[in-house]
Amino acid sequence: MSFPYEKRFRRFLQNDKLVIKVTESDTCHDVNDLFIYLRNFNDNYRQSADLSNLEESDIVEYLIMLQTKRNIKNTTYNKVLTHLNTYFKFLFKFKLSSALPTISLQGLERPQKELVDIYGWQKDLPSYLISSNLSNYTKMVLLLLAHFYTITEIVTPGFHQLLERLDWSKNEQRFITTFLQEERPKQQMQQCSDLFLKARLDLSEPRLSVAGLHKILKKDQTYCQLPLSPRRLRQAAIEAYLNEYQEKTDGQLCAILRLDQASLNYYRNLSVKNL
Repeated sequence: MSFPYEKRFRRFLQNDKLVIKVTESDTCHDVNDLFIYLRNFNDNYRQSADLSNLEESDIVEYLIMLQTKRNIKNTTYNKVLTHLNTYFKFLFKFKLSSALPTISLQGLERPQKELVDIYGWQKDLPSYLISSNLSNYTKMVLLLLAHFYTITEIVTPGFHQLLERLDWSKNEQRFITTFLQEERPKQQMQQCSDLFLKARLDLSEPRLSVAGLHKILKKDQTYCQLPLSPRRLRQAAIEAYLNEYQEKTDGQLCAILRLDQASLNYYRNLSVKNL
């Protein structure tokens, strides 16, 4: 048995969210698992399958079951919550339900030992870009690190002009469009078109510093499986690219990765360890 509006939800993930196939499958698996639980163990849902009657307590009950019966890790808890939140926002957006039972629920802190090996992390970038737990600034940092920019570069005045000149995938472009739309009021307030701006009015120095951006990353670390270390993430992205595109010439690689020959040789030596 499927879950309510499954076919329409899958089309929403494919066409609106532009998620990759594995993300679609994982999301629908978690939503379906919730409804299997509700149909079998939740008295309120068994009496009335009206989606608008679902409450936060019903979702919390399910999440507690995952923790106590299945012994899921905090990383899995947060992933499931993100998927459920995506589903209930979809229902609400298209007026299929008047309830938002996950809207107030927060993710759980990840112990340091649960942080994953970061080599190849950029393959999961589409999932990070649609995460409801991460701030737009953290998502933008991850996007730009995956394209080999340093954190110092991305806070440089005028860097935002590069966004219009680069080739982006569909899901990346969709995120950028949403980011710019949501950032526009702050840009107007600060009278500045750059990407990373202070929350409070400061016309003399409206841009976030590298230290200020690190504070945002540190705050979001609670809800992100990756260690949000810009230097490590950029290095891992470069290493993965070098291993995947060994047929490219040194000149091509230096241009794409924006490295000089000495730096290219340094990263190439590091990348060999992951072959």
